[in-house]
Amino acid sequence: MRWNTHRKLVERVQATVRDLRIPPLDPTDPLGDLVAVFEERLGYSITVVTTDNDSIINGALESRPGGGTAIIAPAGTTTPNRRRHLVCRGLARCLYREPGHRTGRIDYSTTTEQEIEYTALFLGSRIHNAQQGQPHSGAA
Repeated sequence: MRWNTHRKLVERVQATVRDLRIPPLDPTDPLGDLVAVFEERLGYSITVVTTDNDSIINGALESRPGGGTAIIAPAGTTTPNRRRHLVCRGLARCLYREPGHRTGRIDYSTTTEQEIEYTALFLGSRIHNAQQGQPHSGAA
C-alpha cells in the first residue's frame, strides 16, 4: 500500500471512531463499557461468546435470536490483550456491518478488512488508556 493511500485510510478510520463520540470508559471494565456504548449507538444487543474453535481470529459475528449480535472469541484466547483485540475487531465488524469469514480468516487485501483492523487498534487503545487512567487521544 502506498504511503498516501495508507494515510488516507488511517484518517478515515480516525474520523469514524471520532464520530462515535465514545465517552470516557470505566477503568474497572472498559471493554464491557465499550460494548455498551456500541449497543447504544447501533441500537441492538451485542454479546461476546466463546468457542472452542481456536482458528476464529477475526472477531467474526453471528446473528442471535431477537436481533442481537454475538462476537465470537476463541476460548483459547488466554491473554487479555489478545481477547481485547478480538472483541474490538468484532465491534469494528458491527460498525462496518461485515460479519467476517466463518473460517476465521482475515483477508487484508480488502479495504474493509484494513479499516476493521485499524478501527480495532484505535478502540483497543481507548481501552488501554482507560485501564491506565489516561485520557483518550482525540483520534482514538
